[in-house]
Amino acid sequence: MLKLEGQVINVYKAPDYKPTDGEKKEGGHKVQLMYEVHLKNGETKMDLVTLGVQDPDSYKVGEIAEVPVGAFVRNNQIQFYGLI
Repeated sequence: MLKLEGQVINVYKAPDYKPTDGEKKEGGHKVQLMYEVHLKNGETKMDLVTLGVQDPDSYKVGEIAEVPVGAFVRNNQIQFYGLI
């Protein structure tokens, strides 16, 4: 399993939504992490990612946290998703 480590920027509950089947679904809990990306030229940039989480109370804004994630490549860039 992969874990993405970064600083917690925000924790929130997403709004409820209604997919095409018409049945209302409850929005999930989300955490936004700012994490470092090391570039080929030796520089470092910061990226922000929003991930779904099961227990939002375990994440505090401003703290460093690890979130279990899955990853895939889209348009030659790595994309992360929360394993909830």
